Amino acid sequence: MRILFFILIIIFAGADQVWAGVFAETGHGNQMTGVLQDAAFPRGSCRQCHVDGTARYPKGLWRENDNDLCFTCHSMDTFSGLYPGRETYEVSSHIDPRFVWPGPFPPAHRELDMAGKCINCHDPHGKKDRFGVIPSMMIAREDILCLSCHDGDPSVKDISREIRKPYSHRVGSDGHTAFEGNNPDRYSYVGGNRHVACSDCHNAHAVSGDFMRPVAPEASQRNLRVSRIRVQNSGPGVIPRYEYLPASDTSTPVLEYEICYKCHSSWTQQPPGQQDIAKLLNTNNASFHPVEGQGKNFGIDPNSFVDSTMNSFSTIYCSDCHGSEDPDNRGPHGSQFSNILKGPYETQSNSRPSTREDLCFICHSFETYADSFSALFQQEASRFNKHVSHVGQQNIPCFACHASHGSPQFGALIVTGRNPGLRSFSMTTNGGSCMPTCHDSRSYTVTYPR
Repeated sequence: MRILFFILIIIFAGADQVWAGVFAETGHGNQMTGVLQDAAFPRGSCRQCHVDGTARYPKGLWRENDNDLCFTCHSMDTFSGLYPGRETYEVSSHIDPRFVWPGPFPPAHRELDMAGKCINCHDPHGKKDRFGVIPSMMIAREDILCLSCHDGDPSVKDISREIRKPYSHRVGSDGHTAFEGNNPDRYSYVGGNRHVACSDCHNAHAVSGDFMRPVAPEASQRNLRVSRIRVQNSGPGVIPRYEYLPASDTSTPVLEYEICYKCHSSWTQQPPGQQDIAKLLNTNNASFHPVEGQGKNFGIDPNSFVDSTMNSFSTIYCSDCHGSEDPDNRGPHGSQFSNILKGPYETQSNSRPSTREDLCFICHSFETYADSFSALFQQEASRFNKHVSHVGQQNIPCFACHASHGSPQFGALIVTGRNPGLRSFSMTTNGGSCMPTCHDSRSYTVTYPR
């Protein structure tokens, strides 16, 4: 057995000297911080996992080649949350006994009982491609590795197809680092390093399906254990105070919008022209879509919503608007519509007919706001605003008068300065007045509290 062991070592060393160089550059092989399971040998030594002829298991391993071997070192106690630990990974769908590597290239090992093993995705010796050593000892770059399964087979949801759509979070490996999820450096996401990777929103070691759909804004189980940005709001239109929460933070539930704020808020350096969504969704603003919390107008008629699951007290997700036009694929992976929206939403106020497929009518009743032929009780659900007259008859789009995320100074998501649109607007406790571009100033009253 001892002779066989050394023969194997010679074969490994002679057949692939490049492999030895790769191993020395990995987390396992690093002589300063590598594996130290046995103090009798240096850090990063092969002997930390492979013993001599007294080994009880194949490949000279001192323990059976399964997840327990990995969890000997990869525990929360050992790595203080920097690495995914056994406590997290054991709830992940990636160790489901049905999970077997189906990729177009072979994994590091090809045991018959591969189901649910770490080595479906990780090579303990490390791998290298034309860009250098692959991070996190994965057998392929992150985008390639994830999409090898999440392309409709074996995963039912074809995320690969979604990402290839005209508008998408086009994932890639460039700029992503292995420890970014625990790095509070806001500039990890800016400038030439601005990017999106699967692991920015999903932790492969913690992801699992939902037993029941969560209530907004709490994120899906598919988004557990990822870094995020908590906000503390101040006055209307004021940039909130930001707090970076690393992936290891489990003190509070993960909220979906907090994940989005890593890129879509002024916590980071945004590209020119991109809106600061955290500033617009501030719950101290005059009005806002109820993402961070319930809205302010609790007198909205129930008939103004698409169905009874929505009302004036509802909260929503960013992904209720941003996501695939295919209702079977949740999440903002890709869409045929700009800004990764679930339906068409043109950001111009020129007159045009609205249809029930437009984005706004995913939640807001088309009959109430835009259908000239709907029943009177449905049209009256919008009360003083005469939405049907403007939208359904005069072809004025929602965009002409309303902001999509929030308005610091006006209620009802009103926006001024667009043409066609409103030159000015004022609101009182029982009504208000507006000066549009298309007719004289008008005043109105309301019959419900707001």
